[in-house]
Amino acid sequence: RTTGAVINPNLELLFSGPSLRTFSFSFKMNAREKAESEEIVRIIRFFKQGSAAQRSTSNLFLKSPHTFGIQYMHRGSENENPFMNKIKECALQSVGVNYTPENNYATFEDGAMVSYQITLNFSELEPVFNSDYPQDNDASIGF
Repeated sequence: RTTGAVINPNLELLFSGPSLRTFSFSFKMNAREKAESEEIVRIIRFFKQGSAAQRSTSNLFLKSPHTFGIQYMHRGSENENPFMNKIKECALQSVGVNYTPENNYATFEDGAMVSYQITLNFSELEPVFNSDYPQDNDASIGF
């Protein structure tokens, strides 16, 4: 006030705080034989069960679901692809399964579907901060 300056109220509009990023992945899986169909069912079950809350041994409390570490690997190596974004630890918010992605009800003899499409929606557990970016002379995209 003494200098005749006032606080810029637009700054609050521009930045209200860090936010958690969300990611959505969709995978279409087609089985060519019964063994592949069984493996697809195990994959779907893994994600559905991993996103569900857990009970404590006394059944008095609920524990959080599993969390997931997502990385884009480069050609099967143990290194992350520096040309893709990094993702912090995530919670699986929802799992969607389309049992007829070809708009056609088709099964194997045992009733297993020949095609499935799953959609996984993840949310990071903590926001990205400026200090999270690696000091690598801008060689990677970062977060």
